[in-house]
Amino acid sequence: MSNPIASPDPHYQATGARAAIERASVPLLKRLALLPTWLPMVVIAALILGGAFLGGPLVEDGSVRMAGVLGLGLISLALLALFWLLYLSWPHLTAPLRLMRIAVLVLLLVIVLTQFAPR
Repeated sequence: MSNPIASPDPHYQATGARAAIERASVPLLKRLALLPTWLPMVVIAALILGGAFLGGPLVEDGSVRMAGVLGLGLISLALLALFWLLYLSWPHLTAPLRLMRIAVLVLLLVIVLTQFAPR
């Protein structure tokens, strides 16, 4: 069985800013690799669900809702983590895997827009 995450280019070599970001990410990726495989997924899901439940308009009756700000922060943190992982894995993904990952990010952006935009 072939590896679905094998790089389309077996001779891939990062250069410039991408290489610097990949090098800077290595310590955190090594720590993530030591965690149980289910834990990062549960943390991301908790951030998204917590942000969605705390969500709502950021401003209500002319004042800032702290629950809305906290919810937006939680979802933004999950979105940032997923974007970071997508950026690192992008050169190694096939087209269908890229599309699936982009779909997840678009879905999260839709959640943010519908939850936190003023009504």
